[in-house]
Amino acid sequence: MTPAPARSGAIATYLQNSAAPVQAAALTLPLLVLYGLGVLLVPEARNGVDLVSVGLRWCLAYLGPSQALGYLGFYGLLIAVNLGLVWHLSRKNKFNIRYFWPLLAECALYAVVTGSISSRVTSRLVNLLHAGGAAIPPKFGVFGGMFVSAGAGLHEEFLFRLIGIGLIGWLWLGPEWRRPSLRLVALVAGSSLLFSAAHHIVEPFSLTAFVFRTVAGAMFAILFLFRGFAVAAWTHALYDLWVIVLVGA
Repeated sequence: MTPAPARSGAIATYLQNSAAPVQAAALTLPLLVLYGLGVLLVPEARNGVDLVSVGLRWCLAYLGPSQALGYLGFYGLLIAVNLGLVWHLSRKNKFNIRYFWPLLAECALYAVVTGSISSRVTSRLVNLLHAGGAAIPPKFGVFGGMFVSAGAGLHEEFLFRLIGIGLIGWLWLGPEWRRPSLRLVALVAGSSLLFSAAHHIVEPFSLTAFVFRTVAGAMFAILFLFRGFAVAAWTHALYDLWVIVLVGA
């Protein structure tokens, strides 16, 4: 019997390909499209670190009444790019459309683990500091929650993990920036603190929320380091969706 080695080989291929940069782009473009089109329906779902739709609207301002068509055309182009990228990678046996299902299952598991560990660590730290003030999940409804979650997963992971850890790590630590070191730990800690602090630019400060997001940010950073950008982005999006739609209902 040989199914076990074949299955293990398929899993290894999935883990390798889903973490690669180009494949990660193919896996995360749907988040960008869902969010970009979603903010047209629910403008309040716009993410605080979203530079794409804001910059796009600024670039299309000269179109006047046709601005919406230009906006839709841009995201239609992204859909075409996404489909083309999937097709190109599939031809080279570096991607399979079925990767989305194990990716969603994997990220859903990580989302639950991230929420559970972050809640437990936060509870203990806040109790030690004798502080309180739990964060109240925002209410957006199901569709609004989907758009908010997609934007958070994509834009926040892009800024705080891909740029804040990946790019800065490569510039500061060199090509072997992923190698464990005190400087990498400092980079993860710094990006996690900034990730948490950024949320309080638009909402009142709460020590509980700040600690929770710092811990969650560190866990997203660990996922980014070991499983790549796509897994970190989808885990973040699915966690936010769980909190906003179910907890915030």
